[in-house]
Amino acid sequence: MGCKYPYARIPTVDRNVSCVISTFGMPKAAQRHLIAEFAEEILNINNTPRHVFIEEAHEFVPQRVFGAMGKTFNAVSNLVVMGRNRGLGVTLINQRAATINKDVLTQLDTLLAFQNVSPQDRKALKDWVEYHAAEGDFEKFMKSLPSLPKGEGWIWSPEFLGIFERIKIRPRNTFHPDREKLGSKFQMPELDIVDVEAFIAEFGKEVVISKSSKETAKPVPVKKDDAEIIVLRNEYESRLLAKDVENRNLQAVIDNVQRAVGGVSVSALPAGIKSLKSDIISLWQGKLGDKSGAARIFKFLSENPGRKFSKTQIGLAVGLKSTTGSFNTYMSKLKSNKLIVKDGTDYKLNPDL
Repeated sequence: MGCKYPYARIPTVDRNVSCVISTFGMPKAAQRHLIAEFAEEILNINNTPRHVFIEEAHEFVPQRVFGAMGKTFNAVSNLVVMGRNRGLGVTLINQRAATINKDVLTQLDTLLAFQNVSPQDRKALKDWVEYHAAEGDFEKFMKSLPSLPKGEGWIWSPEFLGIFERIKIRPRNTFHPDREKLGSKFQMPELDIVDVEAFIAEFGKEVVISKSSKETAKPVPVKKDDAEIIVLRNEYESRLLAKDVENRNLQAVIDNVQRAVGGVSVSALPAGIKSLKSDIISLWQGKLGDKSGAARIFKFLSENPGRKFSKTQIGLAVGLKSTTGSFNTYMSKLKSNKLIVKDGTDYKLNPDL
């Protein structure tokens, strides 16, 4: 793809063209590696408004993240969270909402929902609506999902578009070899022949572009040392995300023990877990983005661990009005990700993070 190393050219960006990258027939590991590298690079070098659609999203941001999946999950989730800072929009397409990671699903600001009969998937949609404090006829929305006709659905965009309505998708005008088209008289449509050889050739190159001379730099070989550093960085990020999941599972066990025996001191946690706290905080700050309201609140509370603050005090500290719906949305996002906890009427950094 030409996107294996930092600042490598991606022809879709260089030539400013739209394209479909098909991973059909590729092994799962190769698909995930390709998507991870592409997501990292397009976030790094994109310089114009662009929208990325990711089909079968559960393959790249699954509900459970293990081992080598950490790199792909991190790259795609960063694209979702921080893409707007680089002019990138992202749409995740999946048949089942329940199989997409909740942390990623809640970051999306617009929901397109079609026929859905699975209780688990409807619960995931319910969680999304509650997370965004979305206003609308929730009961009507939920009751209609199992029986929606083909091509009909709902669009719910409480912040970005400010709409909630039932919609109908018009029939396709373009060719698609599905059951509607296939039959005894099936004929492959004639396609215009376009010279794309030069464009395809660009995808086979692996080059590095200097930050300071991006327009005039010539391709140069990537040093072995640089490649090894990148591999080590990706491995570290994968292990860190996997450890975060492990820690959360461990905390759930500790919570059960606390309820059973009347409390266990956090100091009893293994030292190795406590030493990862600063890394986990840094990781979540990156996922939330530098300028979002949720990130500012999280940064303030992480800089004051153990101290409790009222919503009014938090709003004054970060320069936000604590009485607005947006502020409540930011707080809800942090609470749902277990980054902050409520203590009476006050809030503080989750001590078990």
